[in-house]
Amino acid sequence: MKSTIKERKPTEVTLEITIDSNTVNNKLDEIYKKTVEELDLPGFRKGKVPKSFVKARFGDDVFYEDAQNELVEEYLPAALEENEINPVSEPETEIEDFERGEDFTFEASVEVMPEIELEDYKGVEVEDPGTEEVTEEEIEEKLQSLREENGRLVPKEDGVVEAGDRVTVSDPDGHTQEVEVSEDEDNPTSSLIGKSVGDEVEVSSEGSEEEEIELEVSDIKELELPEIDDEFAKDLGHEDLEALRTEIKSDLFEQKEDGRTDEIGDRILEKIIEKNDFSPPEKMLEKIVNDKVEETKQQIGSESFANLLEQEGKTEEDWVKDVEESTEEQLKQRLVLDKIAELEEIELSDEEFEEELEEQADRQGVNPIKFKNQLKANDQLESYRDSLTHEKVFEFLIDSANLIEKEDNDD
Repeated sequence: MKSTIKERKPTEVTLEITIDSNTVNNKLDEIYKKTVEELDLPGFRKGKVPKSFVKARFGDDVFYEDAQNELVEEYLPAALEENEINPVSEPETEIEDFERGEDFTFEASVEVMPEIELEDYKGVEVEDPGTEEVTEEEIEEKLQSLREENGRLVPKEDGVVEAGDRVTVSDPDGHTQEVEVSEDEDNPTSSLIGKSVGDEVEVSSEGSEEEEIELEVSDIKELELPEIDDEFAKDLGHEDLEALRTEIKSDLFEQKEDGRTDEIGDRILEKIIEKNDFSPPEKMLEKIVNDKVEETKQQIGSESFANLLEQEGKTEEDWVKDVEESTEEQLKQRLVLDKIAELEEIELSDEEFEEELEEQADRQGVNPIKFKNQLKANDQLESYRDSLTHEKVFEFLIDSANLIEKEDNDD
């Protein structure tokens, strides 16, 4: 086999590959042998039809298409490797001539990631949005959230249903279900508000506004909330309420600081892309977009997808365009981060990766080995590692950036 790069574009490479005539002849003979083994013609035993008869009856070129396909499938990967080409889309082949006893030459075009020559990615000047102080209102909001999380459901004696209650209802067949009552009028459970145990109510069945189901209220529970005091704090593992408030304030500030860091990183990356504009591979982008659109439709269903478009006031074409733009931006960001990691030799060691896996597993409350196996099973292990490497790249970019203090416009 001989292979040469015939044409190279920013995101596409065309190879010319030649396979010698002996290999072509052997492949045709191989295809013939496999075919006649399955050939059943009157007057011949199965698999015993002479080659000369098959050639006279059907012609040698009856095997050409299969031979071409198998030769391309066998030799194209080797040609790509030989020329150090990493394709990101399915190859498109072009075949002019194919004959027994002659060399077989074909062209194959594949998309590749563009070679990016980055400039001015260090010392990028961006405005520092700063980190806002944590307010008392935010601390109180978090305390209320913890209070609700640690509440307990208790029977609501001689009461009526209110929003937020847990109500058990039964249908005429005796099937029961517990639901959380919503005050949203579009939610079928809102019709339970004001009802008592033993009352009956008609609700619309899911997916149909015409069919009504008669349900009976058989049990009502309400959320009993604990007092926010020192005992509440101790139940959560803190010395007293003041210690709990201090930790909440610290956690909220850390979240805001993380948000500040993310925003600075996004601003830096945006400026780098503006200075080093390029386009990702077209077919690769198209496939990712199509997959995202189809995945969304399958996950939420065609009816819900139509409702989504109506809520956003968009046509499907507009929505797909938005997906395409956001996907293109994400691809550009990934390529830039990968290139900076390469230029600055930023990488994640195996030891660092294992430590990150253990920390993430601990945050999720799962076994580290199980967490790693889940990522492998979903084919996400390498992408997760890439995301951690990108975090290190962001740290490098922020450390080297020229941060300008945000101007105070409140005067």
